[in-house]
Amino acid sequence: MSKTPCCFVLGAAALVVGLAAAPVAADVDFGVRAGAYLEDSDPMVGVELLMPMPARDWFFNPNIEMIFADPQDRQSLNFDFHYDFRQTAEYYLWAGAGGAAIHTDSWRNRDDEWNAGLNLLGGIGLRLQGMTPYAQLKVVLSDESEVAAAVGIRF
Repeated sequence: MSKTPCCFVLGAAALVVGLAAAPVAADVDFGVRAGAYLEDSDPMVGVELLMPMPARDWFFNPNIEMIFADPQDRQSLNFDFHYDFRQTAEYYLWAGAGGAAIHTDSWRNRDDEWNAGLNLLGGIGLRLQGMTPYAQLKVVLSDESEVAAAVGIRF
């Protein structure tokens, strides 16, 4: 089994601490998502925070995704920002971008690899009392660019 590099562990730990502290901050939402990276139909799950920025209708959305692929699993630590450009009483639409640190762990030959990426994303969320179910499409530009589709829920 390979050793995960220190910077991924520290980044993941910082996000977990932020997730634990999220209920304390009234304006921070916690979310979970599931979906797939479409080229090879690799399933993924993720956790996220959604925090409003000082500029109106801008949000910071740090998240971690675990991508389950054969023969190499990946973890993606993402620092996404998005703008809500259409808001109604029933739904809202967003588009955004952000940086990604992508860790690939090829478990068959025990190789670890890190790549930087750029996320381009868009989505739609429904306004329900106490929760926001949503769907999102994301393009990851990196050494191995991919498209991911996910559904999630924020609380």
